[in-house]
Amino acid sequence: MTNVKRSFLLVCLIALSGCGNSKLYHAAPPMKFQDIAYPFGTEMKSVNGVMMAYYDSKGAGQPIVLIHGLASNMGFWRYNIPTLQAQGVRVIAVDLIGYGKSSKPYSAPYTLKFYAETVRALLSELGITKATWVGHSMGGQIAMTAALHFPESVEKLVLLSPAGFEAFKQGEGDWLRNATTPDFVKKTPQERVRANITNNFYEWNDEWEWLIEERVRLAGTEEFDRFAYAVWKCVGAMLDEYVWDKLGKIQAPTLVLAGENDNLIPNPFLHGGRTREVMEQGVKAMPNAKLLMLPQTGHMIQIERSAEVSEAILNFLRSDALRTNVAK
Repeated sequence: MTNVKRSFLLVCLIALSGCGNSKLYHAAPPMKFQDIAYPFGTEMKSVNGVMMAYYDSKGAGQPIVLIHGLASNMGFWRYNIPTLQAQGVRVIAVDLIGYGKSSKPYSAPYTLKFYAETVRALLSELGITKATWVGHSMGGQIAMTAALHFPESVEKLVLLSPAGFEAFKQGEGDWLRNATTPDFVKKTPQERVRANITNNFYEWNDEWEWLIEERVRLAGTEEFDRFAYAVWKCVGAMLDEYVWDKLGKIQAPTLVLAGENDNLIPNPFLHGGRTREVMEQGVKAMPNAKLLMLPQTGHMIQIERSAEVSEAILNFLRSDALRTNVAK
């Protein structure tokens, strides 16, 4: 595979980077994952034999769990959490195993079912038997996996720019899996990291510069090696545990939100086409789903359109039911 193809593939897979100014962080000291500056407190709990970091606003409000995407962490919800909890919602945000401040064992299976089971186990430890699962990108596919394997634990689904609606042929999947190796993730130069980030937004804002600084300064440590391994395993998991052919079995009321200008879905290198078409196809297959497309919005929808996304989540939580297969 050529370097050009590899660079473009990373743009299509990892929602981590962007453009904006040209500030570099080569001279900045390395950052440990435990030192990531979340604007909220976090706790650690042993869940199914692994240490999981999470945020819990506590209280008696309606519980929702926020699940980040590939190569991300719970900090990506920083613009949504204050609005949601201010309306009385009990917000739980997680660092999936392999990401953020959670443990990163090479021995973890890193399957989507493993993630769904781990999140459910954490909720159980917190005294929550049923919650609304909110997932971004890979997190959306994890939430759908939960709805398929233990629907009794899923009150509703909110899927933001979800992975899982797009089908990949065997050869396409093998190509993606073999291209995104841990070594490739580790050796991504800072200039490419910055370029990748912009691709996830319709219009970059320097307010989000922390995305770039965090990603660059975390690289180069042994723990980053474990993170890169988790990313590689997760790419394979999304391909192996596809849900597009099982969407009709998901009974939970579902809200799907996506940006009209998502550069990652569908995969532009392998498929092309429009994001709306992929999302409409997925929603049509689900018995109780609604689609909301946001104009002038990219893949990082919960950051780029945080106010609109938070409002849509709150309205959906308050609603009793959905009309079947409504698309906007």
